Amino acid sequence: MSFHRTGLNAGEDYRRLVVDNLARYTGFTLRPAINLFRVTQSMGDVLAYSGAMRRLAVEVGKIASDLRLLSMGPRAGLSEIALPAVQPGSSIMPGKVNPSIPEMVNQVCFQVMGCDLTVAIACEAGQLELNVMMPVIAWNTLHASTILREAIKTLASRTIDGIVADEARARELLDRSTATATALSPYIGYAATAEIAKEAVRTGRTIHDLVLERGLLDDARLHDILSVDAMTRGGITGAGNTEGSGKAGRAGRAGRDGKS
Repeated sequence: MSFHRTGLNAGEDYRRLVVDNLARYTGFTLRPAINLFRVTQSMGDVLAYSGAMRRLAVEVGKIASDLRLLSMGPRAGLSEIALPAVQPGSSIMPGKVNPSIPEMVNQVCFQVMGCDLTVAIACEAGQLELNVMMPVIAWNTLHASTILREAIKTLASRTIDGIVADEARARELLDRSTATATALSPYIGYAATAEIAKEAVRTGRTIHDLVLERGLLDDARLHDILSVDAMTRGGITGAGNTEGSGKAGRAGRAGRDGKS
């Protein structure tokens, strides 16, 4: 009787033929394990693959959650983007486009994480060279691979490809945000920046208007510093231009020198 795991009692060509046939049927580039005894007593290679799928599921799930958050609306949420409608609207929130595909993707990702946990427990439960848990390892690994692949394909074709950004809404939220004030610190100092941010929260006015009102920076210079495009690249925005004059120059120098 041939012992299929270690190759004991099998002919010299047995392993080569098995690998060649599996490669032909699956279309994958396959090679035999160097040490058959190691892969008999340890399911670590399968566990590593399952763990990689879990990591991918975490990343894809976060993308799906971000899309749900950014599209929430149409009135009380962020509503920065519009997702393609794939079913009739919400039954309890008229005008709302349900993020059905991202919600499906989230659920698939949860299932993949659950499959990985099952695989991990089953891999640990083998005794010596006997892995009687291989059926549940194989089923969960293949199931996770299949549903995650299909979920990613569906997310790409039925959601990502049809996303439309609401530029007016995004601009409105940006103008109301106090986070942009951070870019002002190198020029007017931390204390002045914090004061302006607090007043923006208290009054509902924009950072841009408050800076201009106080004469800390002129409009052109402020436009460079608060540039949305520049902020996406990191670093000190507006650093390529000359430092502002008057109050801006003095405030910036005082902020850097630690003086009030």
